Amino acid sequence: MTDLLEEAVSRMDRAVDADPDLKNIRRLLSLPHEVIERELSLRRADGKTEYARAWRCRYNTLKGPTKGGIRFDSSATSEEVSRLGFLMTLKCALLDLPFGGAKGAVRINPGKLSTKERYQLAETYGELFSDLLRPDHDVAAPDVATSSDDMEAMLAGIEQVANGEARGALTGKPEDMGGISLRKGATGRGAVLILDRLAPEYGLTLEGATIAVQGIGKAGLEFARLAREAGARIVAMADSSGTISDPDGLDIQAVAEGKSDGTLDYTGPSEAIISQEADILCLAAISDTITDANAPDLNCRMILEIANAAISPNADAVLVREGIAVGPDILFNSGGVTASYLEWLSFCRGGRDHVPEMETKWRDRLITSADSLAATIDECEGDWRLAATLYAMRDLNVIAESQGVFEV
Repeated sequence: MTDLLEEAVSRMDRAVDADPDLKNIRRLLSLPHEVIERELSLRRADGKTEYARAWRCRYNTLKGPTKGGIRFDSSATSEEVSRLGFLMTLKCALLDLPFGGAKGAVRINPGKLSTKERYQLAETYGELFSDLLRPDHDVAAPDVATSSDDMEAMLAGIEQVANGEARGALTGKPEDMGGISLRKGATGRGAVLILDRLAPEYGLTLEGATIAVQGIGKAGLEFARLAREAGARIVAMADSSGTISDPDGLDIQAVAEGKSDGTLDYTGPSEAIISQEADILCLAAISDTITDANAPDLNCRMILEIANAAISPNADAVLVREGIAVGPDILFNSGGVTASYLEWLSFCRGGRDHVPEMETKWRDRLITSADSLAATIDECEGDWRLAATLYAMRDLNVIAESQGVFEV
């Protein structure tokens, strides 16, 4: 087992300590069902051929077809793809979605590709993994550095070798290809919805709270915009170039425009966001942002994980010692996969679902999951990550036992 995955699955040990009946499902979830690694070729504009490693991890299939995004990232590895597939497995169980977890990636720097090369890359990925990507087997979606345009290109690749059900193998598609408007900004919107629901459980209220946000991308900006509308004050935001701050609260529209045209007025380095004084630190950028090395520098009451695996397991003990609450990723970034589920469901039903109906279902699913955790938090002594892990493992354990997976 790789270090990244081993660290991630080690968090299940506390759930087994709380409920020894989960020892079998812990063992089953320790390794992925399958990780497929293939080589992708890309014809560059200069006529040369570039080769890139590409992966698809189908982590667990207990609940049904696997589900997970595809990212283009120059630092992508098989280990990271497996870790993210594991987290998606827990997330789908926590949200009671009929999916197992999956993840995909191509190790490439998308910023160095032309529009034509990028389309070719996504199309080739779709063709390369068309044997897996089917609505009843494995369903993909946008992830880091991918978008609805990439899903359109992947669909073209799948359709070269697949039948008419190819559209059901992808979510986050353009709306004229079966995508849904609900999917846009769903991760950030979901995080605000859940935070507003659970803030009193953390001893906070969203109105009047001060928030610092790491990440000025789609999720971070949408979260910041809606949190500000709900009465919070966004006192700092950061990206890879630096941190911007204003104790009176940032104008999120101005931040978005400054990010777009490259005119943000940074007041400090990127890492300054970690020690920013705020009620809530929202991590909406990259994995492993908080580690045991920088956790002592935190100056917040709560950390919200919107990015997957934003807190390394080795930081957990420090956060407990410092009394910093954690809103875990498998709950707080679940708005995206829930919207994707509704897009997939609409395909399965022949596209007859209506947007208002889907919006209601989306909200209800997120609130129900948040309330379920709130109802069991006392069992976990206030540890929300443990509560989320315990809930997800119990769900998967019941299914595994009903399927006769474990020997009696």
